[in-house]
Amino acid sequence: MQQVNQTVYAILFLVMVLASFFHMQAPVLGLAVLIILPPVKHQFAAIKMAGVFAVLFIPAMLGLIAGYQNSTYLIFKDFYYFSIPVLFTLAGIMLARRIEVELFLKTVVIAGAMVSVLVTGISISYMGVGALTDPYSAHYAIGIVGTPAPPIAFACLLFTWKFDIRLFQRNLFRLFLGINAFGIYMFASRTYLIISLCFVLLLIANRIKRVWIFPVIFLLGLFVIVVPFITVSVSSDSTFLNKIMGSFNEVSIGNFNTEQDINLRYRGYESFMAFKGYLDGGLRDWVFGGLGKLIDLKTFVHLGEDADFQYIPVLHNGWLYILVKTGAFGVLVYLSIFFGLIVTKWRSYADVKGKPVIRIFSAFIIGCVLSLLLTNYIVTAFFNMEMSIIMVLLGYSYLNVHVLMHKLKIRQQVTELQLAGLNI
Repeated sequence: MQQVNQTVYAILFLVMVLASFFHMQAPVLGLAVLIILPPVKHQFAAIKMAGVFAVLFIPAMLGLIAGYQNSTYLIFKDFYYFSIPVLFTLAGIMLARRIEVELFLKTVVIAGAMVSVLVTGISISYMGVGALTDPYSAHYAIGIVGTPAPPIAFACLLFTWKFDIRLFQRNLFRLFLGINAFGIYMFASRTYLIISLCFVLLLIANRIKRVWIFPVIFLLGLFVIVVPFITVSVSSDSTFLNKIMGSFNEVSIGNFNTEQDINLRYRGYESFMAFKGYLDGGLRDWVFGGLGKLIDLKTFVHLGEDADFQYIPVLHNGWLYILVKTGAFGVLVYLSIFFGLIVTKWRSYADVKGKPVIRIFSAFIIGCVLSLLLTNYIVTAFFNMEMSIIMVLLGYSYLNVHVLMHKLKIRQQVTELQLAGLNI
């Protein structure tokens, strides 16, 4: 019976990932709630473990109080977005109580493989076999679909190999590794490339000497600060490489004057106007922001089919979205919680004497957090349904690390008591 229940929840999780591929918000949310609500052994203790993520509600609540005069609809809309990371990490935590580790990781890998086949099939149906040599053009031809399941599945396979945890036989392992790697290629997504690099670099990061850790962190931080002001000269060819280089131009913050510049560098322009609007506010806005606020673009910009907007409720830049809606306090809370996770879980990951299962889930936590922190700058990752699989993996890994370390601590205490009894 227990095995049947595990299979049911594994299927629910798999369907949720597939639904997120098509950006079907209602089914994804409904499946997440369906995973959370049914009673399970030690359910209250599991929900209590989500407390660290529930702290993310505090800036939203203060932003709600500060922005109470704004449109009720926009306030609820913002509160909905701020609830997304809490909801999906809680779903991951509850899955850790419902699905054993081996079945969960296999489900992640299978989900990535299915998504890889889907994106390849859809791309070929739109562009023919030419999509295989020009996946970037196919990516834009098929419209807005996607989920980072292939990068996450690829990372799961690499880390299980690193820690000698066998999920599949060798031939099947190679097949899934190849399919998910090809899925990453077919998406031709800069965001998914960043996620892949976060996990791949993490594979060797524990070998870096401690003396280099802080200089590397400093350089990465400096790079993130400098990125908004970098401009790169690229050719007009619509290749994936030129698109990657042009990414700096797209997000480069600036007050562009011409309609052409605004359209070419819209993300940078909206970021500039959002930051300007934030600075134009008072002390309350600086500290607590205000849910329901609209960003004034000062001009009409074509953002949808036959639709021009001057005021927008959300941004591509998730950090500026947090700043505008919840103020400096909100940004500090997000940075404190997620950088805190990196710092605390790094020791578990780098501990060569630690249990492989603890090390692998610590690595998943760090990789997920890094992926969210970086892609939040581009696609509001914390509030994007597309990134639900990353947040679920984060929650699943978080509970498992704490449960396993708690059990290990109890065993050590029992051993110490037994040794103390022998010495008496």
